[in-house]
Amino acid sequence: MYQCVECNVCKQMYDITTNSQKKNCCNKCYQKEYYKEYYQKNKEKLRQQQKEWHKNNKEKILRSKMIKTWKRRGLICENYDQVYQLWLDSTHCDKCGCQYTDKNVKSMDHCHTTGKFRAIICNRCNMNMLDQTKPINNTSGHKNISYHKVRHQYTYEKKYYGKQIGSKRFKTLSDALCFKYIMLLRIRAGHYN
Repeated sequence: MYQCVECNVCKQMYDITTNSQKKNCCNKCYQKEYYKEYYQKNKEKLRQQQKEWHKNNKEKILRSKMIKTWKRRGLICENYDQVYQLWLDSTHCDKCGCQYTDKNVKSMDHCHTTGKFRAIICNRCNMNMLDQTKPINNTSGHKNISYHKVRHQYTYEKKYYGKQIGSKRFKTLSDALCFKYIMLLRIRAGHYN
């Protein structure tokens, strides 16, 4: 025989035969109350367990963060574990062959239109590569340099850690590229830190 009773907490109807713990509230409400009480009693113990778990699983956490970041930025591949292993094993740039340093870090190179993984390259090569997904008004093909069709001039705009550090107009692409590389040298020298 089934008896339906209204829960005193959430005012929902529930079957009294499925609730063996308390007679005045449903299982969901009982579990919420139980876990609140359990957490209050064992707060320090649970925090200690969390700290130990984080210490023991640092590599696992780092791996999941890296893969989430790559997915958010548009990287699409069949086997993320294989790409992550390549990332860990990579010590030199696949394009120029230089060794990674604190200033010239690893970058994940992928096609911005298809999301396909290409290579693991240094930050310098990544910044100097032709941009595959240029904005509509950018016909120059270079990052941070756009061509204004009406004015017939190139514009260089660069943000570094959220601050606008360079915005200048040029008549030719070569002048804009020279200015871009000068700005990159200034950034590497630490002028904008």
